[in-house]
Amino acid sequence: MEKNTKISSQQSRKRKKIAKEIEAAFEKLHGSIYSKGQFYENEFFIRSDYALVILNRDDEILISFADHTRPSYAAFYALVLDDIEDTDFFICEDYKTDENGSMIITESSRSSTGAIIWGDKERYYDMLKEKVKKVVIRKQKKDKI
Repeated sequence: MEKNTKISSQQSRKRKKIAKEIEAAFEKLHGSIYSKGQFYENEFFIRSDYALVILNRDDEILISFADHTRPSYAAFYALVLDDIEDTDFFICEDYKTDENGSMIITESSRSSTGAIIWGDKERYYDMLKEKVKKVVIRKQKKDKI
């Protein structure tokens, strides 16, 4: 089964618009250093030292915070991202970080994203998707057909 599913050009424009709004939220908090995300297999990913956000194929925004994220930063992200139209918003369980603030890939080995081979995109993005599997809060705004 092919992972890349075809999407219409209208859908693509809508997703790019949503991605730009997510990037704008990151830029407000961090400046330009963490304000660029990336599409991979029709999903949008953006990460800073404080949060990981994924816009999935269903136009759902999933956010997970680093365990060291200040509550005020988490509240800011939640308020700004929740305002993005045509999306549902999910806050997921916080992810663990190592002493340097890098995302821990596996709890048992305590290996972190600092050790990832960046050329292995599929492994990297699969790991990021694992970090938003446990949803804590759901806010569904889109009409379900």
